[in-house]
Amino acid sequence: MPKQTIRIDDIYKFKLVQDPQISYDGKTVAFLVEWMDKKDKAYYTNVYTVGSNGRGLKQLTFGKRNDVCPRWSPDGKRLAFVRKNETISQIWTLPMAGGEAKPLTKLNRGGVSELRWSPNGKKIAFLYHPIGKEVKVDKDGKPETPVYRHYKDIFYRLDGQGFFDSEFTHVWVCDSKSGKAKQIVKGPYHDMFPCWSPNGREIGFISQRFDNWQLRLDEQELYRVSVKSGKVKKVSAPNGPKEGLAWSPDGKTLAYLGHQTPYHSWGSINYELNTIDKSGKNHRIYGRKLDRTAYPLTLGDITPSFVITSPAFGPDGQNVYYGISNDGRQAVVCANLNSGEVVPVTEPDALAATFSISATGSKLVYHGAMLDAPDEVFSVDLIKAQTKQITQLNRSYINSRKYIPAEEIEFSNGRQKLMGWLVKPPNFNPKKKYPFILNIHGGPRCQYGRTFYHEMYVLASKGYVVMYTNPRGSQGYGFTFADSITGKWAEPAMKDLMAAVDYAISLGFVHKNKLGVTGGSYGGYMTNWIVTHTNRFKAAVTQRCVSDMSSMFGNSDVGWDMSWEFGGPPWEQRETYKKWSPITYINKCKTPLLIIHSEGDLRCNIEQGDQVFTSLKYLGIETEYVRFPEEFHGLSRHGRPDRREARLSFIAGWFDKFLK
Repeated sequence: MPKQTIRIDDIYKFKLVQDPQISYDGKTVAFLVEWMDKKDKAYYTNVYTVGSNGRGLKQLTFGKRNDVCPRWSPDGKRLAFVRKNETISQIWTLPMAGGEAKPLTKLNRGGVSELRWSPNGKKIAFLYHPIGKEVKVDKDGKPETPVYRHYKDIFYRLDGQGFFDSEFTHVWVCDSKSGKAKQIVKGPYHDMFPCWSPNGREIGFISQRFDNWQLRLDEQELYRVSVKSGKVKKVSAPNGPKEGLAWSPDGKTLAYLGHQTPYHSWGSINYELNTIDKSGKNHRIYGRKLDRTAYPLTLGDITPSFVITSPAFGPDGQNVYYGISNDGRQAVVCANLNSGEVVPVTEPDALAATFSISATGSKLVYHGAMLDAPDEVFSVDLIKAQTKQITQLNRSYINSRKYIPAEEIEFSNGRQKLMGWLVKPPNFNPKKKYPFILNIHGGPRCQYGRTFYHEMYVLASKGYVVMYTNPRGSQGYGFTFADSITGKWAEPAMKDLMAAVDYAISLGFVHKNKLGVTGGSYGGYMTNWIVTHTNRFKAAVTQRCVSDMSSMFGNSDVGWDMSWEFGGPPWEQRETYKKWSPITYINKCKTPLLIIHSEGDLRCNIEQGDQVFTSLKYLGIETEYVRFPEEFHGLSRHGRPDRREARLSFIAGWFDKFLK
C-alpha cells in the first residue's frame, strides 16, 4: 500500500504518551496513553506499563476511560491512579501481581490530582477541589448552566477551567487500604504541589495564604503542614513565583522552581532551582550561569505544554534533577548542591516534557518529543549515561506516512543568530517555487522546538513550505532575549519575523509573491500587527488573537496581571497601550484576513476577534470570521477533536484560496 501524506484527521491515529513514572526499583515504567475517538468527539486516557529496558509493554486499564496520574507505591506492589469524569474523580488502585483495579476513595463531587504516596506506603496525599453546592448537575451528571454568577474578587475565572465556584483546592490524605480520606489544609486559598517529608509526619505545599493574593498571582509561598494536627507553618522563602516542590531525603531541605522578581508573571524572568532549609534559612539558587528558564515552555499540538515536573532529589540528597527550556529543546539537568555545578542528563537534542527518577538514582525516564515522530517514552541509565527509547506506540503510523521531517535552521536578523524550523512538501523539488506560510507562536515568552507538529506537517502536505521560528521575546535563549519585548511587544519580534521571511525567500524555492502568515494568542497579536504594518503577505489567519491591549486588561482572565509589561494600567499608560495595540492601525490593513476564535476563550477574550472583524468589514477588507462555541483558549491543543479538524480545514482553505 502506498504511503499517504499527513492528513488533518490523523489526530485519531495518534497514541499520545504522557506522564511516565518509574517504579522505586527502576525496573518498570507506568505511563499514560491519550487517544481521540472520532465518533464520540472525545479524548480518553489509559494506563500502560513497560520495562525500563523497553520490554514487556502492557495495557493496564481499558475502554473509554479518563485514567490519569499513575503513581507507584513504595514497595511497587500497587499502582494508584485517578479515574475522572466531568463531575467526580476518585483514586483507584491496581495490584501489580494481578487482579482488577478497584476504587479506593468515595469522595463527593470534585476533582482529584497530584497523588503522592507516603514514604511507608500507608497513606496517599492528594489535591482535592470539591464542586460547590451552587453547581447543579443534570440527569447525566453534567454541570448545568447556573441561574447567575455572583463574584466579589478580581480573579474569578481561568481559561481552561471556566468560572470559579465557591470552593478551594486543598491538600487531603487518605488511607491507602481503607480509602478513608480527610482534609489536612483549610482556608480561602488554593494549595499546590504537595510533597511528603521523609518521616511521613509533614506535607510540604505551595500556596498564597496572604491578603490580596489575587492581585499577586505570581507570588507564592512555601508551607509545611502536620499530617496529625493540621497545623500549618510558613517557610520564609524570598518573594516571587514558586512551582514544583520536593523534600530532601534527610528531611532538612526543600527544593522548588521560581525566581525572586514578583510582578513578572509573564515569563521574562528565568525560573531557577532554589533550595531552602525547612526552617526558612540558607536559601540558595542553582543554574544561574545557564541563563535558561526551569519551565517547560515548548509549544506543540500533541506535546503537552506548561506541565511542571517537581525537582527530584537523588538518593544521596546532594543531586537535584529538574528541567529547563533551552534553544528549542527541553533538557533534564542535575544540580550538585555541594559544588553548585549543573550538568545535562538528557541528550543535547532531547525535548523532555516530563520525567521521573528511580529511588536508587540509577534510572530516569522521560516523556520525549521528536521532530520526526509523535512523542514516546525514553529511559536514561544514569550510571552508564545511556539513553534508550522504550516505547514505539506510533511506529506503524509513521511507517505509513510520506513526509519530510522538519529541518532545523539558523538565520540572522543582522545582529544575532535566530533559530527556526522548515517543513517542506512531501514531493519537494528544489527547482520549484512554493507558496509559503509563516507560523508565529504564542506566549509571547514560549518557544517552538523539536516536536512533531501535526499542524505544520498538514500544511506542508498541501503543498506549502512552512516555517516556524523563535523571534526575540521567546524563552529558551536567556533573559535578555526574552525580556527584549518588555514594554514594546511587537517591535523586536516584527524585525525577526521579517528576517525569517527574507531568509526563506533567499533559499530559492519560496515564491516571494505567495506569502501567508498565521499565529495564535501572541502569535495572533503579531499576525494582526504584521497585516497592519506591511502588505507583503497575500493572506493571513489570526487565531485567538489580541487586538486591543487596553481592553485586554479587563476582559482577559489575568489581563490585569500584565500591567508591569507597560509600566502600569491603561489609565496611567494610555498612549503606550494604544501604541502597541494592532487595532490602532487597523485602517492600514489590506491583507485578506481569516479570524478564528473560541467563544469560551477567557485568556484572549473573543471581543478581541470581534473588534478586528467588525473594523475590517467596515473598511471593506476581505475578511471572514470562524467562531468555535464552548472552546477555551487552547483549541488547537485541547479542543474537541472535530473542532480541531474544522479549525485546520478553515486555515488550509483560506491559504489555498489566496496562495494557489
